Amino acid sequence: MDAHRADAQQSCGTPRRPARESMLERMTFIIDAFDDPNEELTLEAVTVRAGLPRSTTHRIIAELVDLGWLARSGRGYALGTRALGALGPEAAHARIRIAASDIVQELYLRTGMVVHLGVLDGAHEYFLDKVGGPFSRALRSRVGSRLAAYRGTGGRSMLALLTPERVDQLVGDELARAGGHGEWTLHRLHGELNRIRGAHGVAFEPGENYSGIGAGGIGSLAAAVRTSDGTVVSLCVAGEARKVQLGRVAPLVRDAGIQLSRAL
Repeated sequence: MDAHRADAQQSCGTPRRPARESMLERMTFIIDAFDDPNEELTLEAVTVRAGLPRSTTHRIIAELVDLGWLARSGRGYALGTRALGALGPEAAHARIRIAASDIVQELYLRTGMVVHLGVLDGAHEYFLDKVGGPFSRALRSRVGSRLAAYRGTGGRSMLALLTPERVDQLVGDELARAGGHGEWTLHRLHGELNRIRGAHGVAFEPGENYSGIGAGGIGSLAAAVRTSDGTVVSLCVAGEARKVQLGRVAPLVRDAGIQLSRAL
């Protein structure tokens, strides 16, 4: 009798394990529909790319959103933190670094200077990427490190996108306690941020002295953008101050910032 029932289940129904595998297969079709990690797709676009019925796609997408594999984005969907292989803010960092990769490389080729990609993390600049030739070894920055935002050109370009009140909240206490880093004070910082805003968002440091660099020090320029979710990102180029041609490099940095804004 039990054997008869087993045969009937084999011939009339779908065994549980293959059904579960079929669901995983459909989920994979939907995840694979996103060719680009930064891509946003509507339900209709996912349905077409996955080759599944619209109702099935909608139901599975809802589950994938609940589980973190996908995320709602505007009028559509994007890959979530699990699909990106990271959690929390690191997922957003992965998106930014991937979107900026070609822009960073192109800016390095066009300027010949070391290029930093940074994101504002509280009161600090967090370096997501660094590209450059042998001169990059002379710079202390490294991917994954942090620097007080007011101390770096990239950090100041990002602070310039914030309101003065927000800047006070982030760095006011630190500057007030220690009198700033070297000559930096809150008053001077606000003056510099106003200058950056008046220069179409381009921050400029004519020369910072580092041991082993030479009397001219390091010159740097940076521009920052804000992503749709409010994250503030900067592109900063650095090189020997005596070789930095402000009139030539500033437009390149500004253009790269515009490209980055579009990419994000």
